[in-house]
Amino acid sequence: MSHVVYKKAHCLGGQTLNQYRTEQMSEPRWKYAKQNLGITNSDLDSNFDFINSAVLNRDANNQLLLTTTGLFGPIRTGTLIHLDPLSANQVIQSQQAPVNPEADLITRLNNLHDEHTGIPPSNDLALCVNGFWTSATNSAGITGLDGSANVFGSTGQLICDVDELNFPLLTYGTTCKSQHTYLDTLAYYGGTLLAPKEEFSLGFSQDLWGIQYDQKLPQYITDYQFSAKKAGGLFVEHHPFPHIWLPAHGKDPAFGNHTVSRILLGRRLDKTHEDSYYRPVTIQQYHFTMFEIPLDGSALAIRPQCIHNDSFTEGAQTVFLANTPANTVALRHSAPINKMSAGGTSVSHLEE
Repeated sequence: MSHVVYKKAHCLGGQTLNQYRTEQMSEPRWKYAKQNLGITNSDLDSNFDFINSAVLNRDANNQLLLTTTGLFGPIRTGTLIHLDPLSANQVIQSQQAPVNPEADLITRLNNLHDEHTGIPPSNDLALCVNGFWTSATNSAGITGLDGSANVFGSTGQLICDVDELNFPLLTYGTTCKSQHTYLDTLAYYGGTLLAPKEEFSLGFSQDLWGIQYDQKLPQYITDYQFSAKKAGGLFVEHHPFPHIWLPAHGKDPAFGNHTVSRILLGRRLDKTHEDSYYRPVTIQQYHFTMFEIPLDGSALAIRPQCIHNDSFTEGAQTVFLANTPANTVALRHSAPINKMSAGGTSVSHLEE
C-alpha cells in the first residue's frame, strides 16, 4: 500500500468542487474513513484528488476484506514530529525546529542500510530466493486484475525459482538478545523501529500522508492477493519515498479484530558467475524477512526504495505515503505463489 494513482473523475457539467467531494465521499469506500478524519478540512480540500484515490475497498467472494478507516497527518517536510496512535491526528508536530537537519530519519535509515551491506542475515533470519523482477513498464504487466488491486494502476512480476515461500518472522521480544537480533536484521534492509513518541525530522522533499487500512486475514491474502483475477499474486514493491507503519490500538472498526502488524521486507543481491563458456552470468537474488511491530506505540520506518509488503497485517494500521512513481510486482512461479507461511505458520492459519 503506497503510491497513489489519481482516481479519474467523471463530473457532470456545472458540478462544483464541493459537490464533487460530497459525491465521492458518499461512496461505500469512504464509510469508515470519514468517521476518522485526523486531517484538517483545509488539507483535505487542498489534496483531495490524491487522498480520494488512496481511499478504497477490496473484496472477494462478495466479502469486504480491506477498507480505509482513517486519514492522518501530514508529516510535513522540515518539521520535527512524533507519532501517537491514540491521538486524533496521530502526527504531533513539535513547536521546535529540527536541531540538526543533517540527522534526519532518511539519512539515519540510509546509514543503517550501508553499514550492513555485505553482512546478510543468517538463513534462519532471512529467506533467500532466486528470481527475476520485471516491471509493468517493461511490458510485464498482468492483465485482467481487479481495478483496485494496485493503487499504481499496473502490476509487474517477480518470477521466483520456487513455488513455496516460508518467511522468517521476527518479534521484538523482551530479552536483549531478541531485541538486538530484531534491530540488526531490520537495519540490513534499511529499517528501524521508532520508539513510542520518538521525535524525528523526516528529511524527504514531500509531505507524507497517513492512510489507515483495515485488513481481514487470512482471506485478504488467500482470496484476494493470491487470486489470479484479483491481485494476481502477493505484491512486493519499492518507491522513492520512505514508509512508516503505525499499528492501531484496540479492535479495528471494520472487522472487530485486534491488530497484529507484520511487515515483509526484502533486499536484492545480484550474484555473478561465469558459465561454461566463461561468460559472466548475473542472477537476481532476494532476501526476505518479516517483522512484527510491537503494539506499544512503536512504528516501523524503512528507507526509500526498500522492497516491502504489508498484506500480512491483521486489523487496522496507518501507513504513511507520498505521491511518487513506484515499482510493484506480484510474486509468481508459473502462477501466483499461494504456498506461504510466516514464522512457520501457514497463511491460512494466520488468524488463529
